[in-house]
Amino acid sequence: MILATSPNAGLLSVNGTLIAEAIVFLLMVGVLWRWVYPIVIRMAEQRERAIETGLQQAQEAEKRLADVRVEVEKLLDDARVQAREIADRAHREAAAEADDLRSKARREAKILSDQARVDIIAEQDRALRELRTQVGALVVAAAARVLGDAMDAPAQHKLIEHSLQSLERLPQ
Repeated sequence: MILATSPNAGLLSVNGTLIAEAIVFLLMVGVLWRWVYPIVIRMAEQRERAIETGLQQAQEAEKRLADVRVEVEKLLDDARVQAREIADRAHREAAAEADDLRSKARREAKILSDQARVDIIAEQDRALRELRTQVGALVVAAAARVLGDAMDAPAQHKLIEHSLQSLERLPQ
């Protein structure tokens, strides 16, 4: 109120209150500067270091991620190459096995065919022998009827042998 009642008082007049307020203000700044400001600065520096550490860790993680991606891509490429090689090898082995089976089947078919020819020739020979024996018996029977009972057993045997020999000379 003194400011308002004094006729030469301006906006600010130097009096005890102003000086006391200035001293309290300076004391407060001194206390803050001495005890509070270092704590605030230390906390800000710690926070700054934590942020920098976090950024470095994020950059390192990003670099590791890029390295892992490159490694994964390399492993996938290797796996693709191996899969292609395995498929090609399996195809070659299957083709070789099919060729082997075809060759084996051809050999077996040839063996069976040859065996069948041998069996046919043997059966033909057996049939011819049987036919000759039957023809010989018919010749003897016919000769016995023609000649009558005049032929004895050794003569019949001789006649059969002669007939068989003449049959063997016939073209086959």
